[in-house]
Amino acid sequence: MINAVDPYSSLYVPSQRTATKELDKNAFLLLLVTQLKNQNPLEPMENREFIAQLTQFSTLEQITNMTKSIQDFLKLQQGSLQAQAASLIGKHVVVQSNQIAVSNQRAESIVFDLDERAPVVVRIYDSNGNLVKQATSGVLDRGTHAYVWDARNDTGLPVADGTYTYTVSKITASGEVLIGGVQAGVVESVKFKNNQIYIFVNGKEYPLASVIEISREV
Repeated sequence: MINAVDPYSSLYVPSQRTATKELDKNAFLLLLVTQLKNQNPLEPMENREFIAQLTQFSTLEQITNMTKSIQDFLKLQQGSLQAQAASLIGKHVVVQSNQIAVSNQRAESIVFDLDERAPVVVRIYDSNGNLVKQATSGVLDRGTHAYVWDARNDTGLPVADGTYTYTVSKITASGEVLIGGVQAGVVESVKFKNNQIYIFVNGKEYPLASVIEISREV
């Protein structure tokens, strides 16, 4: 026996709506039209109330359009920043830094700039934030200086290879003032990650915002 088939059943596809907690302008308009269709003819909506709801709809539409314009502008600006960052490849830059690498018991130099004559104190920390080395200089002249660490801790023992963080502070009459360190080198590549822009200098990754000087092409 052949079962009867409703020729229209296969043509009907129930509409699927995704639930949302936000009321967009289409939903607002649908709600307003439904309210007008189902209002009591003997007690129609007052003009004042109707105008108020139309005003709300107009405001919602303006906000939606404004939001889209801002999003489009941000995308355009991000693209412009990426193009500018890419143009740094091959150029010599100076970046702010607070990291130093130790490899085969040899450490990188810590470079810093002084804007006035002053002693400085350098503190080096391991990956757990523990102080492993502290060094205080005599009075240094204004300008660029370098501290060469022997890759040993305060007790004189060699430290393990790895990446360490450091701080550089100048000593003034009112106390210590953090001045930080710098690194210089050629921009090797540019990376875009999580809506942020990073550059690679001497094999290390730095945020684009850490660049403090762009001197020349190499």
